[in-house]
Amino acid sequence: MPHGGDDMRQLRERRGENQTQFADWLNDQLGRSYTKAKISRWESGAERIPQQLADFLAGQTPDDRPRSATFLAVANQKGGVGKTATAVNLAYALTEGGARVLLIDCDSQSNATVHVGVGNASIVELERCRKTLYFVLRSDDPLSSVILPTGERGLDLAPAGLSLADADVELAADSTGGLVLREKLDEVRSSYDFVVMDCAPNLGLVTANALSAAELVIVPVQTEALALLGVKRLVDTITRIRRRVNPGLRIAGIIPTMYNERLTQDRATLQELRESYAEQVPVFPPIPRATVYGKAAAAGMITLAGDPNAPGAETFREVARQIRAYAAKRETAHVA
Repeated sequence: MPHGGDDMRQLRERRGENQTQFADWLNDQLGRSYTKAKISRWESGAERIPQQLADFLAGQTPDDRPRSATFLAVANQKGGVGKTATAVNLAYALTEGGARVLLIDCDSQSNATVHVGVGNASIVELERCRKTLYFVLRSDDPLSSVILPTGERGLDLAPAGLSLADADVELAADSTGGLVLREKLDEVRSSYDFVVMDCAPNLGLVTANALSAAELVIVPVQTEALALLGVKRLVDTITRIRRRVNPGLRIAGIIPTMYNERLTQDRATLQELRESYAEQVPVFPPIPRATVYGKAAAAGMITLAGDPNAPGAETFREVARQIRAYAAKRETAHVA
């Protein structure tokens, strides 16, 4: 339960507030006059949190609090853009606020599954036992039947295997094939705060399922030539899905990835992204090209879990903060 600086920061981020807003909330609750500077010193560990405040904070995040998950898809039909690294590290960043997060691997390549520590031999065994996403989409089995805990607190996984490659063709023969995942997700909505779906690098029916179920889409875009063509195609797809089956779907932001500030092409693409989309959706600070992401993936580890200060970590945390703020606003509107 919250009592230290890290726990205070996580609670503040879960509420979607900056330090000034958080101080105002504490003052309202306790009749105190805490300042942003005080919050900063407590979060950094430079000053000990008063016992009265620690006792109050300890009661703010009970594990049995009501949940209503926000569904988030990470999508780009182009491969090699850092999509899985974005999905996995964003899911982890969301847990830092004390949330329960489900990561769903919607890609038959199983990159997200491997990234969180499930080895290839284990994936083969999961497939043999019908415990991957394909079997949920193609049977009456509930999503909960395939969910696994990861090694990170608050983060669970719905794994994928090669069998998922068959789902696009098989779902096309089903008149409601584009909505199966949405139905399956209803069962786990009250078990998680956030569900992050790592989509395949295509616009097939499994990806369409994820977009039909999602409320928010995050679009990772490598800062390379012709990157905007892929973004436009995805935006067109999202527009069609919004019009036909999911009117509440919206793009939560674009994350430029694999950015090298020394390269003219990367700088030009980043500028073009901002000029083309910044007035419509957030374009977040770029994730630099860094070997730590590839090394972590190869080791079956989440980059931010092993290196909280990895290049680009603050971008993931800012995206997580905005998603928490969206969820808090949605919940407030629902209660009202």
